[in-house]
Amino acid sequence: MRERKYYSQRQGVVKPLVLKDLKLAFQAVYESFEKRYYFIDFLGESVLEQNGIVGNSFEAFCMRQINRNIKHPRNSSLYKEEDLFDVIELLHEYINYPLVTIRENYFGREKAISIPEKKLVAQKEFRDEINIYLEQYSNGWELSNDGYIRNTLDEGFRTLVDNTEIYEDEENVDIKIRRAKELYLKHGSSKEDKKAAVREIGDALEFIRDDLKEKIGKNETDLFNILNNFGIRHNNMSQKNNYNHEVYLPWMFYTFLSSYDAYVKLKKQN
Repeated sequence: MRERKYYSQRQGVVKPLVLKDLKLAFQAVYESFEKRYYFIDFLGESVLEQNGIVGNSFEAFCMRQINRNIKHPRNSSLYKEEDLFDVIELLHEYINYPLVTIRENYFGREKAISIPEKKLVAQKEFRDEINIYLEQYSNGWELSNDGYIRNTLDEGFRTLVDNTEIYEDEENVDIKIRRAKELYLKHGSSKEDKKAAVREIGDALEFIRDDLKEKIGKNETDLFNILNNFGIRHNNMSQKNNYNHEVYLPWMFYTFLSSYDAYVKLKKQN
């Protein structure tokens, strides 16, 4: 957001954007990138006679990819919220940095190709633009560095989530940590999704438990007592299941994630 505040902002009368507003803003962002050929690999370009990954039907591509029939971005005025968020994530996944040259033929048309090495640059440009509007929508949303739409995070949590240390054991640890973050932070994440996310981190911690105990001492016991007593991993009559999930699940998720992150940092220092 800009530092300067205009009259309505100073008076506190600015309200969050509604879906209609967000769709208008998305259309402007989409058209800005589209006319500069950032989606040439994905959507193709009829004038330049270049086919994209989607083929001749964006709707069919979406049905193959995510089992949903979603209209082409040029028809975003018809989108529901879930359509819009799906398409934003798709565009972020397939965007590429364009290089425009002149086709040497009779018509002298432009020819656009992408520069794969600059894909991350294109993704950041897209995130920076679309997040201006996502942050103002409803209770606040953002497109993460990994390309997932999530509720806006406080700066401290954003640093932890976006820069979580990598253990370098893909099968037993790293994939579980990534899955946990995706489950917990995704758009529409349910109570069961969030419990599953905490369980995923718990499973990763279980794999490194012996070494974890050496690094953090008694805190290791406290972590697993929480996992085993709050109906996260095992079901038995002695577990607490009627707790306030809106309070305790965020606490557990960020406590376990930060504990894992701190452990890996300590391990790499040795």
